[in-house]
Amino acid sequence: MADFCAVADVELFLQVDIASDADKVAACERAITEASAAIRNYCHQTIEEVADDATTFDVGAGRVKLFLPELPVTGVASVVEDGEALVEGSDEDYQVANHGVLHRVGQDWVEGVQIVVVTYTHGYAEIPDDVAAVCTRAAARAYQAGLKASEDDGVPGIASKSLGDFAVAFTSGAGGVGEGVMGASGSRMLLLSEKDMLNRYRYVRQ
Repeated sequence: MADFCAVADVELFLQVDIASDADKVAACERAITEASAAIRNYCHQTIEEVADDATTFDVGAGRVKLFLPELPVTGVASVVEDGEALVEGSDEDYQVANHGVLHRVGQDWVEGVQIVVVTYTHGYAEIPDDVAAVCTRAAARAYQAGLKASEDDGVPGIASKSLGDFAVAFTSGAGGVGEGVMGASGSRMLLLSEKDMLNRYRYVRQ
C-alpha cells in the first residue's frame, strides 16, 4: 500500500534537513508508514485507488441493497450473483447508487453465504490534501519522538540535562500517562483535531 505523504513533506513541515542522513530518512519513512496505517485503521478505508477489487458478500433474507465497503466507488466491473453474471441498468439486474450502494432491480438479492461477488474500482487516484496533511503531521510527531528518545538514550521523562557534575531532571508525569511516563511509545499517533479532519473519509461497515 502507498504512503500518504513523503519525506520531503515532513522536511518542509518541520523545516529541517532529513534527506542527507540515511538513518534519518529510514526513521522518517517508518514514521510515515505508521501514520498512513493509523489513518487507514481509523477510517476503515484503503483510501488510495485500487482497481478491480473483488468483494464477496453474505446476503440475508429480504436484502435489496448491498453496501460496498470501500469509497468512493469509481466503477463497477462485474456483479456475479450465485454464479450468474448480472447486467447493470434501470431495466436490468442492478443499479449503482451514490455512496457505494448496489440496488437489486425488481427483486431481492439472492440469500446465501458468499453468494454475491462484486468487482469494482475504488479510492482516490491522488491522495486528498487533507489526508496528506494529517499524515505529514502525525509522521512528524512520530519522527520527532524517535529523535528525542535517541537523544535521551531511550529513557522517558527527561526534562533537562547538565554536564558539570552531571545532573538529570525528570518530568513528574502529572496530567496522565503520556510521553513523559512511557517515552516515545506514549506519543499519540492521531490527535482529535486530525480525526475530525478524517471523519469525512471514515466508513463504519454495515
